[in-house]
Amino acid sequence: MAKGLLSGVRALELGEGVSAPYCGKILANLGAEVIKVEPPRGDIARRMGPFPDDAPHSEKSGIFLALNANKYGVTLDVAVKEDAAAFRRLAQSTDIIIESMPTGWLDARELGYAAIAQDNPALIMTSLSPFGAWGPYAGYRATDLTLFHMGGQSHSLLGPVADPDSEPPIRAGGHQAELVAGMSAATATLMALFRRRISGIGAHVEASAYEAMATQLISALAGCAFDIPPPSRSLADTQAAATGGVVSAVGGILPCNDGYVAISPREDAQWARWIELMGRPEWASDERFITREGRERNFSALWELVGSWTRQRSKHDIARMGQQRRIPCFPVNTVRDLFNDLHLKERGFFTEITHPLAGALRYPGVPYRFSNATLPLAERPAPLLGQHNHIYLSEDD
Repeated sequence: MAKGLLSGVRALELGEGVSAPYCGKILANLGAEVIKVEPPRGDIARRMGPFPDDAPHSEKSGIFLALNANKYGVTLDVAVKEDAAAFRRLAQSTDIIIESMPTGWLDARELGYAAIAQDNPALIMTSLSPFGAWGPYAGYRATDLTLFHMGGQSHSLLGPVADPDSEPPIRAGGHQAELVAGMSAATATLMALFRRRISGIGAHVEASAYEAMATQLISALAGCAFDIPPPSRSLADTQAAATGGVVSAVGGILPCNDGYVAISPREDAQWARWIELMGRPEWASDERFITREGRERNFSALWELVGSWTRQRSKHDIARMGQQRRIPCFPVNTVRDLFNDLHLKERGFFTEITHPLAGALRYPGVPYRFSNATLPLAERPAPLLGQHNHIYLSEDD
């Protein structure tokens, strides 16, 4: 079978942190030859961790290793004339450049799309920035936290802070905005590559992280279009909505002896099957809990009674029994649970890569498979700083 779908495609990645490297990672997973261009001090992700035993090491950062597996690595300071010339030489023989430098930074050094496309007209350059190259916010700097909040995501999260003066702002974990931006940029890059293979025409792709986050608000944007007010930021109101006020049902997360389980027996028939699953406890005949409206009004008392039953059992057992009875029910997995998940193990989702300094580690794979192509997911570990300079930075390359 063919190895990857982008064999023969070369990409230069000039960007630090998460968004541009994640875009490059997607292309590398598909078989492209991705050359990561780092400054001599190294990508900032090398200092972000997490690190084994919490001991910082530029070659052992977990996020760097994950985002840069299957790539080659060189070091260049493109602000220096000689290194800029080396970058231009590399660009002449590349298909794709992924960059996340400050807006206008490359153009000012004659390394932007207009300059490089003179030597390589079929070039595809994908530029990632927080807000795009034009508009009122163009040129503004932003962090992942900034983009998450500006993109409207945090307003819809349950459990808002009750006192902003004493509690930190809420956000989803990880690097949500930067990962979404990288994924959007990769999608656009592949579309540009598809068009080039048909027409021979290159393109400058401009990717805005702010707009990428806004595309994730489909239901909220639809509600706004229908004049439905956004959810309340009041903690009390949000808690009431979460327990049934919005969906007219009882549902939520319950403690178990090995974590938590999420259930939602929202219909009367589902509630009846849930009561049967629990062995028909005496309190189930309490008039407070007979109707769905009653269960919503008396949710706190009901949830404590249900929780006393779930605390004695495994989340996996409860989820399996609930699903067998056609009740929405699933375990709330931790990241550690994923490493031991039987389904992911059977599908070979995690793959092991051995790094010369970080050792053998399990890496997440991709959420897709091809019937007639294998993907080089474990072709090589993330590069050491400057590891492939001797291959790509000679005058003969």
